[in-house]
Amino acid sequence: MKLRAGLLLMLAVIAAPVVARPEQTKGCIPVRVGYMDQHRPPYWLGEGDKVPDPPGAAVDLIRDAVLGAGFGCTPVWVRLPAARLKVALAAGDIDLAPIGEMSFYPAEIALPRDKAGNIELNRALHNQVLVLVRSKDKLPANTNPMQYFKGKTLGIPMGNSYAGRLREAGLTLDEGARDLDRNIEKLKLGRVDGVVVAAVSPAHLKQALDKHRGSIEQLPQPLLNIRLWLAFNDSFYRAHPQQCEALWTWLDTNKGRLGYVMQRYNKN
Repeated sequence: MKLRAGLLLMLAVIAAPVVARPEQTKGCIPVRVGYMDQHRPPYWLGEGDKVPDPPGAAVDLIRDAVLGAGFGCTPVWVRLPAARLKVALAAGDIDLAPIGEMSFYPAEIALPRDKAGNIELNRALHNQVLVLVRSKDKLPANTNPMQYFKGKTLGIPMGNSYAGRLREAGLTLDEGARDLDRNIEKLKLGRVDGVVVAAVSPAHLKQALDKHRGSIEQLPQPLLNIRLWLAFNDSFYRAHPQQCEALWTWLDTNKGRLGYVMQRYNKN
């Protein structure tokens, strides 16, 4: 019995290093990053809570920013419905998430600010809101979408933060479809007159449009120019201000990084 007990103790000692040791996580500040559970290529790929490989250009950019800011380890990804991201961030269920422009930001959400307490616009990500239309409608290249679509219906994926701004501008929106592909199907069927999609650059939509073989095209003039923030939960920010500020500064000094990341997703 003593021999058996001794062997069991030796096995336990040998097996113990398999458990994560303190030095394995030394210098690592885990960051739970929330992002939408919808497939919106090329930025967010895949559906549901799974993170595919590759995950999408925006996911790659956020990973690079987290590592570049000195958090010391890759993020923990948490996919959520778009409408839940702001709520989860404010509640502390996640630490970091992309948040669109809003007229009011909850106190529980931290954004980059200057010494006077004003939001620093240069440390935001910049997007264009574009409109996709049927090629057979033969809209002129100089069409002003804000004027043309008044009195018509635009399809928009549910949960977009800029939907309120479009409604305030007098546009009619159909938010019944979950993602871009479903909205384009509605456009083909004539149930909407155009489809709204956000992109950093119109060229980034090439892959999404190519599969429709010329039946869908993008209007050259953007509908809106918008900003997107990588926002922190305020308690997380207060616990790690140096790294959070470094992430926002990294985004400002690496404005061309997304173009580099996009090379992984540019497929002919």
